[in-house]
Amino acid sequence: MTRCTLIKISTYSRAFEACEAFFSETGQMPTIAAIKPLIGVNSPSTISSAIKDWKKALAQTIKSEQGARPGIPAALLDAVHACWHQALAEARQVVNDQVDDLQGQQTALVAQEAALKAESERIHALLPLAEQHYQDERARLKKDHDRLIDETHRLTERAEHDRSRATEVEQENAVLKETLRQAHDKVQRLETQYDQQHDWSLSRIEEEKDRHRQHTQQELARYQAETKRSQHERALLQAKFDHLVNINAANRDRIIALERQLADEPLTRAHLTRQAAPLQNALNDQAEPVRLRLSQPKKRKE
Repeated sequence: MTRCTLIKISTYSRAFEACEAFFSETGQMPTIAAIKPLIGVNSPSTISSAIKDWKKALAQTIKSEQGARPGIPAALLDAVHACWHQALAEARQVVNDQVDDLQGQQTALVAQEAALKAESERIHALLPLAEQHYQDERARLKKDHDRLIDETHRLTERAEHDRSRATEVEQENAVLKETLRQAHDKVQRLETQYDQQHDWSLSRIEEEKDRHRQHTQQELARYQAETKRSQHERALLQAKFDHLVNINAANRDRIIALERQLADEPLTRAHLTRQAAPLQNALNDQAEPVRLRLSQPKKRKE
């Protein structure tokens, strides 16, 4: 006889004796839930067999007592027999209700476990997608950031070039003004010289004076035209410079916004991780009762 068989027989004997003790103390029919804590063994199938055999022995005892004691009234024996059958029916109904309840709970737990498993798989499937989206968005933002940095450097260099050109135009304008002033002084000196010449050369001086005056007026007109053109070019360069400064400021604000967005992305990823952690914990907490119930040995008929 194996050790497992000996243990089973010992459990059966203890359960059978516990049924007798429980019925004697409480007057109630024994159940698996009532006998299991008395013997300290979790073996529902063995306990169930012991309860069935004890009930059969009790019935045999009652029947034998009916024949051994002829002085007991038949009505009393019928009442005892009816109570016995009623107790058996009630006990059977309680057991059936408990079994149905446990099966319903098990079905609900299996459905809940399937739902939680599907939710967990969905979350695990979404995490790589979210990570990939995060990496792609970060790469795109970095690319835009680098492009804006390069564009800002290029616009800054262009603004410096335009500023240098405006300075050169101002210098050229100053040179033209100085040339115009010198020409005007020259005209004044020539006029003074013409006035100081002798009468015989007055006509010649007048002719030379007119010629120089015409030439000077042409030069003056040319210098004035060049001055106006330089002023117009300077105004265009100033407007262009102001436009570049505004573009540079807008790009600087956009770079700051992109840098802030890049700084907020780790917080978004941590938020997603924190959202996935409670779901995983809830799945583990709800799957633990199912695992414990599935780990219990199933009832088997002997």
